[in-house]
Amino acid sequence: MISKPNKSLLGQFYQRKVMRVGFAYVLIGWIMLQVGEVTFEALSLPPWSLTFLITLVVLGFPIALVLAWAYEVTPEGIVKDPAGSADAPDLVRDAASHSAPSVAVLPFDDMSEHGDQVYFCEGIAEEVLISLCKVAGLRVASRVASFRFGGKRADIVEIGKKLKVQAVLEGSVRQFGEHLRITAQLINVADGYHLWTHRYDRQREDLFDIQEDIADHIADALSVTLKHSHLREQNQVDPRAYDFFLRGKHYFAKYNVDDAVYARQMFTQALEVDPGYGRAWAWLAYSYGFEYMYFNASDANRGEALRTSAKALELAPELAESHIAAGIARCMTGKCQKAEVRFIKAIELDPRRFEAWYFYARTKIREGDPEHALKLFQQAARVRPEDYQSVLLQAQLHVSLGDTKHALEASRKGVERVRAVLEFNPDDNRALNLGALALQRMGEEQEAAQWMKASMRKAPRDPIVLYNAACFYAMLGKSKKALDSLEKCIFKVGSINREWLENDSDLDSIRNEQRYAGIIDSLITSQGLSGKKKTWIKQA
Repeated sequence: MISKPNKSLLGQFYQRKVMRVGFAYVLIGWIMLQVGEVTFEALSLPPWSLTFLITLVVLGFPIALVLAWAYEVTPEGIVKDPAGSADAPDLVRDAASHSAPSVAVLPFDDMSEHGDQVYFCEGIAEEVLISLCKVAGLRVASRVASFRFGGKRADIVEIGKKLKVQAVLEGSVRQFGEHLRITAQLINVADGYHLWTHRYDRQREDLFDIQEDIADHIADALSVTLKHSHLREQNQVDPRAYDFFLRGKHYFAKYNVDDAVYARQMFTQALEVDPGYGRAWAWLAYSYGFEYMYFNASDANRGEALRTSAKALELAPELAESHIAAGIARCMTGKCQKAEVRFIKAIELDPRRFEAWYFYARTKIREGDPEHALKLFQQAARVRPEDYQSVLLQAQLHVSLGDTKHALEASRKGVERVRAVLEFNPDDNRALNLGALALQRMGEEQEAAQWMKASMRKAPRDPIVLYNAACFYAMLGKSKKALDSLEKCIFKVGSINREWLENDSDLDSIRNEQRYAGIIDSLITSQGLSGKKKTWIKQA
């Protein structure tokens, strides 16, 4: 875990607005005492009344400071700030304790005749995983980590050791029309023996009951208590809508523009079958938000993100996904405080939801609060220990805050995570792309150049890759290459957020170039936004 810059307690009081509350309390308290001294005698109140008022004012001062530390006043009411609370880190830390029971859920094998049900097999495993994540005291390897082993004929015991869990769930799925045959087995990593195994021969409409039963047996085997909420919420979903939903999630997880568009089509078809499916509305909103942030910052995408996320909140306010989608949409419109309320609610509903911490951090960056963003990224990195983005973005924030020591530490830690990802998936362009920037910061110029070239070769039309390539070459002083990448990113592929472009410190070396001015002018025409706030975050 990368630590944030050392700060004095006084500095943290200021950041959390405790100092402001303290000064306001003293002023109001002084006014109350002055009024009391003048009026109590005139009102014939007993002599001890003024003493009682003084005592109340004095005792209330520390209470006001404690409340100011833990809570924040927003346009939507008083909310608890999870990043500023002492409880929030404990929620994540307790779940990550190595003494707690632990399990990994692998994607189930596709045993269908045509081998075209991978999305369905992954979806079944993921729903079990999500349900297990809600068990207090149980460590569950993340989807990103465990699904890397999908389709690999590796030894289960070795997989469990690499994921650092006590047990691994694996299984298979075969479909015959509306009939399902699902096998599942829980393996003890210590000795390779079965803790539990079962075969289900049921209809598709029984899928949620099967997932719930599997989760129950895992909980029993690991001696933990599972409270059902997630799976039972879905029991009324039309199986056809759920099938389209799983297809959409499968493609969305690939994080590229073409698959994101296809995922949106699947979510839309799910809603055509079942218009009241709240989770599908939330993921449809994700798809618009994702395209706006990374590929096309258009009014249409922003508007659809707002519309669909509002529908998700209306239909499924109990799901963290709905609030995350709404937070992302509100951040796009510059309504950062409203976005913050949504992210805080998502964290309250599901403290282990990586996306809530991650996008809350990005909102804080847009709001101009890099120190708070650092703390949130650190939480995101703790929730998902294999994630490299939340660590590498910490490095960039440290640079902007003038803390080169911690920037270098974060870069090294981030590169370690990148290498671990590339070991299982050498084609992960996002890892290569962001890792190249970190290596450059570490002075590993030769390997950095290799990684950047590889990512551009593998995805020559990916806007994220092209934007980060522009930053990479600008940092090296190669203005022509930087501008070539930037122009290709904007004019030939998509439209990026101008606020990020204007304020990204990595592009400082090309600010005075005429071609750069032309890029800005084109974005002013197309987006009409003013880049007034300092932004430190990378397009990643």
